[in-house]
Amino acid sequence: MIDVIKKLLIESLRNPRAAAPKVLALPLNMQVWGLVLGLVIVSNAVIYGLFLSFQSPLGILPQITNNPVGYALATGGMFAALVLLFDWIGRMMGGRGDLRTSLVVVTWLQALQLIVLTALSFLGLVLGGVASLVSLAFSIYFFWMLMCFLNAAHQFNSLGRSFTLMLLGHFGAAFALSFLLVLTGFSPVGPV
Repeated sequence: MIDVIKKLLIESLRNPRAAAPKVLALPLNMQVWGLVLGLVIVSNAVIYGLFLSFQSPLGILPQITNNPVGYALATGGMFAALVLLFDWIGRMMGGRGDLRTSLVVVTWLQALQLIVLTALSFLGLVLGGVASLVSLAFSIYFFWMLMCFLNAAHQFNSLGRSFTLMLLGHFGAAFALSFLLVLTGFSPVGPV
């Protein structure tokens, strides 16, 4: 199984259209995918905390951006919102996906992004400018991969509909996270 996952990770980077149906067909239930997403969230926060020690405080919400636990809660909330919104909005748009396929898409791509951006962060310690450019290029390519995976998950056969779902899902998740932050009493600090 580990060899299959390695091959699918590489194929997801090289040819996301071909890899997406194979990843969605992996014989893992929702509980396993949920645990993997939890592991990605915690790993993300640990790595973020490690690199946080190399830079000065940042962001307009320092309680979150300068704190690995706050960062884990925020990213976990964002990922959960994306899973729910990709499922709900995708089905409203006529997609045939379900909660499991949305969970697989978010989990798989966030795990892949964590691996790539972690490698680029270490590269950035040596070659900052090059790593920044590659990171920017990967971030743009990541949205292409997400469109391909959403297209396969909902069987849209239309990258335009996948793009619309991607935008609506991200806007909805950002709104939901902002709303939750306001409800819990967080507010921007400093000039906005």
